[in-house]
Amino acid sequence: MPETVSSSTLIPRIHLFELADQSWYPQVLRDFGTDYLHALSELMGVFDAATEVLARGLRAAETPEVLDLGAGGSGPLLRLCRLLKQEQGLEPRVVLSDPAPSVHATEQARAHGVPFLEPSVDVMRVPSELRGMRTLFNALHHFRPEQVERMLADAQEKRVPFAAFEVVRRTPTGLLTALPVPLLVWLLTPFVRPLTPLRLLLTYVLPLTPLILSWDGLVSALRAHSPQELRALTASIAREGYTWEVGEVRKPGKPTVSYVLGLPERSAPR
Repeated sequence: MPETVSSSTLIPRIHLFELADQSWYPQVLRDFGTDYLHALSELMGVFDAATEVLARGLRAAETPEVLDLGAGGSGPLLRLCRLLKQEQGLEPRVVLSDPAPSVHATEQARAHGVPFLEPSVDVMRVPSELRGMRTLFNALHHFRPEQVERMLADAQEKRVPFAAFEVVRRTPTGLLTALPVPLLVWLLTPFVRPLTPLRLLLTYVLPLTPLILSWDGLVSALRAHSPQELRALTASIAREGYTWEVGEVRKPGKPTVSYVLGLPERSAPR
């Protein structure tokens, strides 16, 4: 029988530029964007479906530590830790990191009692002494396929669990989700902290923040790696003693979350 062609394979992956990735992009606007994404995760639970996959990785880890590699403005891990305790009986220790950490993100994380590593952490060559489970949330699409391959291979070589989660999708529906982003930004901004006059100005008077987030959301969908592409990539690096899994998880009333999960077999759950 012919192989079924999914909608994501009909849309080629295009690695356009996201404004927040550019070195010249003002840090204050970058912080506004990561603050919004953190609020979106906290208030709407967009990554809630990832809890069970996270639990499997944690049970395969040497330590209860979770090292987030692209934390930005803290992301969804604070909420997910509460769910892990409620639903799985697990209490991970979270450490945040980022390839380009900001003072604002560091201060925000520490205000919640979560350590944020000040030095930049290379996601493709994580220091060996950082042994916790590695995670990425809505960040895999920032990297080209060859970079993703190096990132996964590094976790496999060092035999630590790895999990990347995405809610952006390279499908017609996924592209359409960028359309209501300005409305969501306007609705959620009153709940974002700190709620400064500049944030209000650049959201409601000069709507730079909603327009930029809408553009970056559309580009994120075009950059997303399809499940088929990720399965081919993990198959190309597979080695004995480490297993890779690519899939999707759902929770009622929440977005579908796609994931890549890597587990060292020696401590995989039985």
